[in-house]
Amino acid sequence: MTINLKNIPRKAYVFMALYLVILIILIYRNKLSVLETNLTTSVILTPNTVSKLYKSARLTPRQGGPNQQIYTMEGLVYFEAREEENSPLVVVTDLAEITAADAIFSIESNPKETIVRVAEGLVEITQNRDNYKGNRTPLNIKPSQIGIIKINTRGAIKTVNKDPNFIAWANQILLFQNTPLSEVASVMDRVYGYQVKFIDITASKCLLSRSYVKQTPKEIAAAISKIFGFDYTIVDRTIMFEGSCS
Repeated sequence: MTINLKNIPRKAYVFMALYLVILIILIYRNKLSVLETNLTTSVILTPNTVSKLYKSARLTPRQGGPNQQIYTMEGLVYFEAREEENSPLVVVTDLAEITAADAIFSIESNPKETIVRVAEGLVEITQNRDNYKGNRTPLNIKPSQIGIIKINTRGAIKTVNKDPNFIAWANQILLFQNTPLSEVASVMDRVYGYQVKFIDITASKCLLSRSYVKQTPKEIAAAISKIFGFDYTIVDRTIMFEGSCS
């Protein structure tokens, strides 16, 4: 069977051409998106739980009971868990055991301490039962709170989380309220791996009150430049601002 191209309507050609252009644009934009967020690795743990690993973090499944989903980890990991109460997510570090069913939170773990920061829901933290032989006292961590277990200490410590961008590296939502640009630079480095420098050092003290949702570093740099009247250049992963707030 042969197809006579002459019999194809002109509108079909136009439609196919438009479709190809849209497809190319989507592919190009997706490539850019990967380049801008390549500090993280997304992992689907269960149909109801996703996680993101920051840089060289590790997350490994471990055998548990019939209604348990247990993982060991090190580094910095984001979790969005939507599990049933009778089948919670359990994450184990060298020092701690973290349990959550319906919550969004991050865990930062190293040999000296484990830090749990909660954005939504309720997360329980206690000592690692394999490495701690004393009485284990669970501590519930709520949104805007931090739970910490340090090496050679008896229990968990609870404190207030004052960092609005603690999971910005995972969701690319940046929130600034009267924030010095020096701190904005630190967030840009953590979230995107971009260094921000100022030709006039006084510019680092300028205060920014804006939010940026899933924008690229280039878009954020352009927006900041417009707000303060800066000039800027981007070379590789370095943003250079020229100007001051005076």
